[in-house]
Amino acid sequence: MLSSITPLGQRGRSGSWWVSVLAFGVGALAAGAATYSLFGLAGEVIGLDDDVLWVAWVAIAVALLLDAARVRPPGPRRQVNEDWLGTYRDWVVGLGFGLQLGTGIATYVTVWAVWALLLSTMVVGLPAAVLMGVMFGFGRSVLLVRTAGVETAGDLTRSMRVFAGFESRARSLTYAGYSLVLIFGASSAI
Repeated sequence: MLSSITPLGQRGRSGSWWVSVLAFGVGALAAGAATYSLFGLAGEVIGLDDDVLWVAWVAIAVALLLDAARVRPPGPRRQVNEDWLGTYRDWVVGLGFGLQLGTGIATYVTVWAVWALLLSTMVVGLPAAVLMGVMFGFGRSVLLVRTAGVETAGDLTRSMRVFAGFESRARSLTYAGYSLVLIFGASSAI
């Protein structure tokens, strides 16, 4: 998807990159907020609260171990439908892709951190779950902005190499995030 929604790709389809990116952002933020709010609400309905915060810490620790062992997390084995790109208006494509990717669980789930985050929203409840979902959607959206300078085939090739190089850094950032959350959890429990 990152190689498709670029200024170069949109120009080839006589579309607007900005319209697609803005619609994607709206969709991802809305889907993140809605999905994580539902999990937070579910936690409130079944009576989870700060007394069971340890469940979130355990889930995060287990997710860290599973991601470090490179165990594939459960979830759908599908990606957004690229056939939409030539079929629908820019805002429909952007919004549709954003809604799907912003949930974190409607397409490929690549790290256990997503499931740990969703479980954590059940423990923290609303409104924290809403904020967590918005931040997740924002994280999904910010990658598209990175393609703003892709105007030529060479730019696209360089950009995709950069994104491919991000995988190990993203994995390291995920582990760092896990560690910070676990350290914070341990220090708040003392």
